[in-house]
Amino acid sequence: MKYGVREICDVVFKAKADMAIGTATFKKGQPVLYIDTAKTSTTEGAATTVYATGGRGNTRLIAWEGERTLSFTVEDALLSPISFAMLSGAGVLKGAKSDTSKVHIHTTAASFISVTGSTGTIDLTDALLANDAICEEAPIFVSLTEADGSLTGTVVTGVTVSGKTLSIDIGTQGFTGGEGVFVDFYITRLSNRVTELQIDAKHFGGYFYVEANTLWRDTDGSDHAAEMTFPNVKIQSNFTFNNAATGDPSTFTFAMDAFPGYTWFNKTRKVLLAMQIMDDIEGAVNDFESVFPHDDNEVIDDLNANPPYFLDSVNGEEAKPVTGITVDATKTVAVDALVAVAATIAPADATNKAVTWAVSDGTKVALFADEEGTSAITLGTPVENLTVYAKGLGAGSASVVVASYADPTKIGICAVTVTE
Repeated sequence: MKYGVREICDVVFKAKADMAIGTATFKKGQPVLYIDTAKTSTTEGAATTVYATGGRGNTRLIAWEGERTLSFTVEDALLSPISFAMLSGAGVLKGAKSDTSKVHIHTTAASFISVTGSTGTIDLTDALLANDAICEEAPIFVSLTEADGSLTGTVVTGVTVSGKTLSIDIGTQGFTGGEGVFVDFYITRLSNRVTELQIDAKHFGGYFYVEANTLWRDTDGSDHAAEMTFPNVKIQSNFTFNNAATGDPSTFTFAMDAFPGYTWFNKTRKVLLAMQIMDDIEGAVNDFESVFPHDDNEVIDDLNANPPYFLDSVNGEEAKPVTGITVDATKTVAVDALVAVAATIAPADATNKAVTWAVSDGTKVALFADEEGTSAITLGTPVENLTVYAKGLGAGSASVVVASYADPTKIGICAVTVTE
């Protein structure tokens, strides 16, 4: 049967291991992002061919193909903090509902001076929310403007803060009222009203298990569901924002490199991409097996199926599942210092003692395999390290999360406080 393709994909990104994005945590196999607003998606495969040549005319005699590559690109019309964090590797910060801490926000406002006696005032109420406040400690610049709003270069002096109003000591400045001004200042706002994205030089887009579904149309005009599974993709950390008042809105491109990986259902055959077309047509017997097999008695040990997990046999004996994991409850470390964080697997003779490590805020804490801090732990990747070393990067706090690779529901959390 022949098909035509003219429909967008809906795409689900799933965590390949326990991971944290900002204050949100995701279990292995849990959907992290669902894109149903894509504009285009492209799957592109390539291979390198080399030839043995010789004889008269040095013609090609034998060909070898290799260096197979596959990429998957999704152009999304909309962006969320989570999707941007996945795309750029950015850290996502947002205060909890009960959090009373505040953050600075840069703000500008066009206003005018009102004069009463020897005092001038600039009312900035319209530029602030109800719980916002002008930060007196941060820089405040009040510049006079021309009638068209352009800056004159003259800065108003003697400015003080009074609530949501700026007061001006007119002195010799000679204001009579009505002068236009441009105010550049900072406000403070509750951190739970702000989502902050931080891009640094050491965090990049991660690895995900991606499933995309679309429709293929046959020559009879009937649509068939088609599913594409990429077991192991790495998001390229490239992005472009286009800010323009005309034309189409900016789109956001997720470019992914596909690497060989296992599906959740077959651990014997790695693939770059597996495609399924629901055509209800019987085919011939194939000489290879599906990477999505189903067995009525199966136990899928890599996902959050019904416990117990990891029931495969090892050397003819039933494997012993992980029943629990504990970790130091709290740790304190100074900036640029390291402190050990130790985890314990139960039972002690569990077959699979591999764990994954994650950090809720990578700007505060980094994890290393050695106490010298020279060998970084790859977050979200299964390792045998039950003891890691947390390095303080910045004053504050972060949660260090350790999870059993065999059973991601078994986790331990250490609250790390970083001091100056």
